[in-house]
Amino acid sequence: MSSETDLLPSDVNDLPLIRIASDLSTMAWEQMAAWRGSLGAQLDASVVDTKTSPNDLVTLADAQIESLVRGYLAKVRPGDTMVGEEGAQALDPTDFFDAQFLRRLNCFDPSSNDLLDTSDGSQPLEWHVDPIDGTVNYVRNIEHYAFSVGVCEAGGSHGEGLGEDRWLIGLVASPGLNATWVGVKGRGAYRIEGCLSEAGGSTSAGGPTSPRGSRRGVRARRLRGTPPGLSGRILATGFAYVGDSRGPQLAKLLTLMDGYDDIRRCGSAAIDLCMLAEGKVNSYAERGIGIYDYAGGAVVAEEAGAHVHRGGSGGPTAAAASEQEVRRLIASI
Repeated sequence: MSSETDLLPSDVNDLPLIRIASDLSTMAWEQMAAWRGSLGAQLDASVVDTKTSPNDLVTLADAQIESLVRGYLAKVRPGDTMVGEEGAQALDPTDFFDAQFLRRLNCFDPSSNDLLDTSDGSQPLEWHVDPIDGTVNYVRNIEHYAFSVGVCEAGGSHGEGLGEDRWLIGLVASPGLNATWVGVKGRGAYRIEGCLSEAGGSTSAGGPTSPRGSRRGVRARRLRGTPPGLSGRILATGFAYVGDSRGPQLAKLLTLMDGYDDIRRCGSAAIDLCMLAEGKVNSYAERGIGIYDYAGGAVVAEEAGAHVHRGGSGGPTAAAASEQEVRRLIASI
């Protein structure tokens, strides 16, 4: 696909928000791997519960990861707001993980055995987190699941449209696909093989209120969407778990697919949007998802050159190479 293999630019790699998001994905990656052995084809009710339908699943891993993220941000960015899917209570990572793991985190200070407050009175932000996007896939051991986080200025997550510019960074990390995608406003979108924290370690310690210093070079691919002249057109989409909502979606499918040869339904909006950034699919459209579902992936897609319409909570979300096609998808879905 259209991409360039190089090092992750230092103005992305060393950006404090990316360093923090990297820590969040490191904790999520660790816990998704730890819980994976407890989940099987029988969907044991001791570790799996349902949300709106038997296939809309929530696991103990979901809630635990969200709790750890909430506890981390409460210390590292105490003035910010975290919006999560599960509404889980905060859990302090320093009480949960051992010292060896904590030393992998950019914002952990071994001298105080605690996480660093990096806010420095900066403007408050919103962190929109999906601890496991694609929970059904995760439970059934299908590779398309991911931790996703998108960060925007406070008050910038509602009423979005094509002109929305408040989103600052996005990060999507998929242990199943062994990949991490990052996007930074005005600085591009990139794919890193594996977990970002493992791709480049710190080379020096930071100050008392800042993440650690510059990391070693991180190999990354710059993403620029679908290359010109690629044959075939693929639309990524998704469908509601509840039958009452699914019927109208299916009725609109023929119109939605006008100009496309096929659809892909991988079960994770975050990964769908990252596939768009990589040029693996041409467009994405879906109605009824939450902000946390698309928050991280939408930044990645946008920074790869896509036009993105963010639908807020439950509205139509779409991304494509042109604003005209985005508007057509929105009208069709």
